[in-house]
Parts: sequence; C-alpha cells; structure tokens
Amino acid sequence: METVLIMSGLLVATLLITANYLVKGIGGMSAPLQQVGLFLLNKAPAGIIDLFSDEAGSGSKTWIRFGMVWFLLASIGAFLGLWHSYDGAALDSLASIGWSYDDGSMLTDYTNVFFNTALNYMLVGGALVAVSRTAQGRLASEKSASMVALLLTASTAAYLVLPAILSFVTLDDEAALIENITNVSSLVVGSLLHAAILINVLITVANRASDNIAPTTWFLVLALVAKIFAGLIAFFGELADSTQTVWMAEHVLTGWVPLALIFGLAYHVIPYTTGSPIWSESMLKVNMALLFVTVPPFFMTAATSAELLQNLGAILLTLGMLPLFAGSINLLVTAKSNAAAVVKSPGAFAATGAMLLIPIYTIGGYFTSMDVFVGLGNLGTMASTVDQGFMYTVGGLMMLASVFTAYPLASGKQLANASNAQLAVWLTMIGGLTSTIVRLMGDFTSQAVLNSGVEEAVASTGGFLLVSSALYYLCAIAAIMAALVMIRTGTRGNADAVATGATSDINAYSLVEGTTTIRTLLSRGVGIDTELKVGHTEDDSGATIIAVSAHLHNDEVTEFPADAKETPEELVMLADYLSESNQSIFQFFQSIDLDNSGTVDGFEFQRALKDADIANLPPWEMGALLEAVDLDGDGKINLPELDIALTMIRSKQSSNEEE
Repeated sequence: METVLIMSGLLVATLLITANYLVKGIGGMSAPLQQVGLFLLNKAPAGIIDLFSDEAGSGSKTWIRFGMVWFLLASIGAFLGLWHSYDGAALDSLASIGWSYDDGSMLTDYTNVFFNTALNYMLVGGALVAVSRTAQGRLASEKSASMVALLLTASTAAYLVLPAILSFVTLDDEAALIENITNVSSLVVGSLLHAAILINVLITVANRASDNIAPTTWFLVLALVAKIFAGLIAFFGELADSTQTVWMAEHVLTGWVPLALIFGLAYHVIPYTTGSPIWSESMLKVNMALLFVTVPPFFMTAATSAELLQNLGAILLTLGMLPLFAGSINLLVTAKSNAAAVVKSPGAFAATGAMLLIPIYTIGGYFTSMDVFVGLGNLGTMASTVDQGFMYTVGGLMMLASVFTAYPLASGKQLANASNAQLAVWLTMIGGLTSTIVRLMGDFTSQAVLNSGVEEAVASTGGFLLVSSALYYLCAIAAIMAALVMIRTGTRGNADAVATGATSDINAYSLVEGTTTIRTLLSRGVGIDTELKVGHTEDDSGATIIAVSAHLHNDEVTEFPADAKETPEELVMLADYLSESNQSIFQFFQSIDLDNSGTVDGFEFQRALKDADIANLPPWEMGALLEAVDLDGDGKINLPELDIALTMIRSKQSSNEEE
C-alpha cells in the first residue's frame, strides 16, 4: 500500500479520536489530567513563565501582536518581491551590506515564511479569543499562551537566521545538510509548542459554561491536531527519506491547517457581529467534515506515484471544492441576516469579503492545481500566482478580521479609528484581487507565446508585473494602517468596550404603587442623574398595574404598553422555566452573557433556549423573537430589556390567575 494512504488514514483516525473525546470526555481521568495539564502550563519552565501576565485576554493579545509584526514583514517583502520580478536590479544597492541577490528566490522564500507565520499567529490568536469567551472570558493559562507565542517567534527567527550564520563557517557541501537539519528541528519545535496551545485549549473547553462546542473551537482543535501530526510525520519522513510522507505533511500544513483556521475565525466574527446564529448546521458539518478528508485546491505539487493514486488524488481534489463552497455560502447568508452591522464592523466586513472571494480563488485554484497535479504544465506559473493571491488576499482579510474584531474583544477596548480600519479592508480586497488578476494575465501571455512554437516570438510581461506590483502596494499600505489601528486600540487612552460608571442613558423612570430596591433600579439601567417620577398608575380592566416608563436612548418607552403584540410562546416558556428552577432574571442573564459584555446576541440567546430545553429555533425564527425583546433596536438583548419582557409576562399571568 502507498505510504501516503497509510499516513492519511492515521491522520483521519487521529482527528476522529480527538473529536470523540472532545465530545464525550475521558471519564474519571478528566479531572486528574486537567490538574496535571494546568500544573505543566503554569509552572513549566520554572521561573521563566512567571515573567508573563496571567490577565484575561493577555495570551490572545500576545499572539495577535506577534502576528502583526510578521504581517508587516510579509507585506513589505511581498511588494519587494513583485517589484524585483519587474526590475531585476531593483535591490542591487543592498549588495553593499552583504546582501547576495540573484533571481529573487531568497526574498520569496523568506516572505513565504513571514506570511505563513503571520497567518498562523493571527488566526490562532483570534480563535483563542472565541474559545475564551465560552469559558469565563479567559484561557486556562494566559501566561502559557503568551510564553508559547514568544518561543514560537524565537524558533522561527532561528530557522531563518541560523543557516545564513553557519554558512560563513562551514563548507559548501555542508550547507544542504545544515538547511535540512534546521528545517527538521523547526518542525519538531513548532509541533511541541502548538501541543502546549492544544492542551491549553482543551482544558479551557472542558471548563466551558455550555455543553455545546462552538464551531470555532472545533476548527481550532482539529487544525492544531493536524498541524502537530504533520510536523511529526514530516520529521520522521525526512529521517526515513520517505518522499510521500513529506509531500503529505507539506500539503497538510499549507492546505488543511490554514483553511481550517480561516473558517474557524470566520465562524466567530460573523455570527458575533450579526447577532444571528449560523444559517445552516448541515452546511457547517459539510464544511468541517469534508475539509479534512479531501485535497484542498491550493499549493499543489506534481504527483509521481502510480496511476491509481493519481486518479484518487484527482477525485479528492475535485471534492475539495465542496467544503470551501459550503463554508463560504453558509457564512455569507449568515452575514446577510444583519448586513447593516457587518458593513459597520471592519472586522466582520473583512471576514465577509474573504468568504466572498473564496469561491473565486477556489475555481481558479482547482484548474491550475489539477494541471500541476497530473503533470501537464499547460498553465505555466499560474498555479503559483493563484496560490499566492489566495493567501495574500483571503488570508490578509482574515488577519484584518482578527485585528479589528478579536483584538478589541481581548483588550476590552473599542476599535480605534474605525474609518481607517474600513479603508484598510477595502485596500486589501481591491489590491489583492486586482494584483492577482493582472499577474495572471501576464502568466497567460507568457505561456501562450511559449506554446505558440515560434522561436522568434518574445512575450513582454514587464507591464503586467509593473501594474501587479503597484496594485499590491495597496495591501502593504493596508497592513501598515492595520498596525497603527491596533496600536491605538490597545492604548490606555482608548475607550473601554463597555463603559462603566454612574452615568446612564435613561433620563426618566416612572414608579408607582408597590415596592422596589435600589439594586432592581440599577439593574434596569437607572443612574444617579435619572429623573424618578412617582405616583402614576394605569387601570386595566379592574387590575392595577405598576407602570414603569424609561427613556431608553432618548426615546420614551413604556414597559407595559396597552397595545402590546402577542407574546411569543418561547418567552412564556422561559418565564416558567425560571420560576421552576428558582432562578432570577439577573442570574439567568449572567449565565448566558459569557463575555460579560452586558448584552446577549441572537446566537447566545438561541443557545440558551436550546440548553434549557425550551426551544431549538432555526435562524429565520430568531429574528421575530429578538424583536419582541429588543426595545432599542440594536440587535442585541440587555438585562433591562429581558427583565421588562419577562416581568410583563409574569404580570399578565398573575392578572389572569386573579381573574
């Protein structure tokens, strides 16, 4: 049997075992293993880990910050590489400082490492924010996550610098050996460091507030397992000189892992912003399951195996488009449920733009990858152009989504300079897509002339390369703008995400007969400057109702309007559930407000109703339920709004019992 089939079977089996234990746990060994894992995360290595902060969100912020540094290097390096393709003498001036430059391959290799490192940092950091929101707003060990981020950067820097340093003290015939040892060592160290993050995530998930596992958690865990597995089999493949094993490991690291992280972050950013649950659970399962059993149509290399294996690979490559289409469509429809919120949020807009471009790049990647896989070579360098365009455009947009949505959540700050952030998204989307198209035109021209068979014909692609590099300059500018926005977002002077203090936007509050407490008034949003009106009553069919009016967002709102619409059945069932379980509205709201933001979006409310066995509503029915509770029309539910809705239901029930 072919080695690649054995390795593929082992990887799929490992993912299935991980998924099984993630859902069912490991029985009585769960608590002891958690204690051992926490001890290792918080105490090892002794002395060094105590240098890092264990503040909530610090680990995720560290990952995103390091990612931004690598993102800047990658964007600048990519622009220089494109410009050097147009003008081969563009960087000759650097020879004065010892820079040896020939065909530009060195800069290209370094830039690819920069970008892959940045993508890994940004997407993992954004996913860690989503995971922490499901478990009291923090990871199991924030300082361990920060330390791993630092060590991973040190490992990557060593991987880039050591071969160049050792080349001055070694012979030429030893250079290849040194490079091989460095590559293998980097894979092993990277796998061990990501194993620490995996343990951190698993312990965090074990302490989640809900029994359900979020899609982002699924994608992150499976991506980490695949990354660790691929790093280890690449190490053993190099030792055993197994070409197929190394080939498979490279495609897992460049295909499955980044795509899983891209979708994982998108499944957090878009539903969080829209306040709506994911449109289709079925398409989510197709997206997740097929992604790890098919071949992604990107970064493909020629297969030199038997014809049967090539045919099987071609079939899996064709099926590899299905999970990408399923995830893209699912998230686009979810974004459509609250398009206004998506357009206003730069992070969600970037993620939605990435999902919109994925089908375009998937189709182009399929045809170019198939040409490379079967060894035809009819499309020349188009496959490389599509692959780079996909990662720098879609990957760049997802990194912006992490910076503009996940980073403010981890920092507890509002996004600074939202207009600049929105401009950065547009620059990345336009610059990346148009640069890819123009360069493809140049590749097509060169290949057409080459296939013409006319020896005197010469293809002039300099103009295409010039325009392509100029357009990609927009992406480099966008990366710099994103870095500035991130710095300003994390500064002390920037506003907190949830303002605290004695101020209130409720200007007037009416009280009548009955009793209340200061705590109750504060929970309704009353501040020290709110005007209290006492002594107003309303008569409704002989029953006296305490009328409470509040000026919410400068609009007069009556808590018990006379012409109220019919109360949704799910709210009545929720009121009964709270009475039967002896929970106060405050306790229930606090249990479902996982990120302590003071508001609950549609996805969190839908999950709360499902966990309480009240209702499992589809996304298209949640809108009416939210509208019945959401008084200020912001698409989210706060404590006063939920208190008003449930109090009105209980008042009606009491009135009916008296009658």
